[in-house]
Amino acid sequence: MKFNASFLAAALVVLSALTLDASARTVDGHTVPDTLQVGNTQLILNGAGIRKKVVFDVYLAALYTDKKTDKAQALINSTAPRALRLVLLRDIDSADLADALNEGLRDNTSKSQWQAIQPHAQQFAGLLLKQKGLKRGSVIDLIFSGSRVSVSALGTQQGAVDDADFAHALLAVWLGNDPAQSSLKRALLGEG
Repeated sequence: MKFNASFLAAALVVLSALTLDASARTVDGHTVPDTLQVGNTQLILNGAGIRKKVVFDVYLAALYTDKKTDKAQALINSTAPRALRLVLLRDIDSADLADALNEGLRDNTSKSQWQAIQPHAQQFAGLLLKQKGLKRGSVIDLIFSGSRVSVSALGTQQGAVDDADFAHALLAVWLGNDPAQSSLKRALLGEG
């Protein structure tokens, strides 16, 4: 059986589309990779969703883990590698982002816990503030491994905070009892 050039071209297009579908997912029109390589570890997409503020889409959040789970507390307390990728959907001042994360930290910790992690929260805010203005499409990766949270912004390592209590509190901003947005928490847990 002979194949002509147009048939082969069409077959390649179909195969390419299948390959893309196998390695990415779409969330509200935004493509999210199914895996994320962190060092020597390949993490899988646990869930993804959009953070909204009033009527604005602020960022797309994608949670990557070593194995899928819908157990928020287990993810918060885990020492296994996890990553939270934030893709900005609008321009954001880094100071505003740091303030919003501090608010989320306060909302998900007791007064004594907040006081204990405050130096680490300030250190983390300093890492975010290295980027003065974050533009639409900017990517921020928060890599959780053991007690350490590493921050990468715009493809550049910004630094890390090494404190287990802070790492747990930071992930609780999205997965805790008082998350930034309940529908986003459900989406990150693969429920929505």
